[in-house]
Amino acid sequence: MPACGDDSPVEPLWRRTRPSAASDNWSRWEMLAGWACPQDLLPPFPQADFRRLKIDPLAAHRQPERDEVLVNKPLIVYVDAEHRTFRTSLFTYGIDVDVYPVEYAWDFGDGETLTTTSPGNPYPSFDVAHTYREATSATVVLTTIWKGTYRVDEDPDGEWRDVSGTATTTTTLDPFDVIELRSRLDG
Repeated sequence: MPACGDDSPVEPLWRRTRPSAASDNWSRWEMLAGWACPQDLLPPFPQADFRRLKIDPLAAHRQPERDEVLVNKPLIVYVDAEHRTFRTSLFTYGIDVDVYPVEYAWDFGDGETLTTTSPGNPYPSFDVAHTYREATSATVVLTTIWKGTYRVDEDPDGEWRDVSGTATTTTTLDPFDVIELRSRLDG
């Protein structure tokens, strides 16, 4: 008998058959499944199914939000990090899925990237920021890595289990120009 933690093991499943309902000629007993833990009988939620969920990209922000930002001044970026929930099915099992962002990969459009586990914060925080070193046109692109947990309706414990693997979404912010302001003496 397997050790199943706080759960009681499920007894083996046996079967025998007969050629017709009127027949008294039964087959020998056949074990279809041996002793098992309840959690081993529930379906896994694999990465392929996780990636089929329609996860909407996060709303990303940049500060300043103007059409122009300055060379050598930090551009602050952040997202509204939030869990997403889904109701789906796998085979005949009803499943609740909770997805949450775990990593944010920022591409600043000038060849520089930043990967962080922080969603960032608006000004006056500079925890996720980038400074452009020269004038250019840029578009910031965020790739978010998602993980998830799931719960199967038929699980008597209602236990949340980890989804194997990850999913990704991409958010593209509006393009802008990085400009350099120069002062000059007049007069």
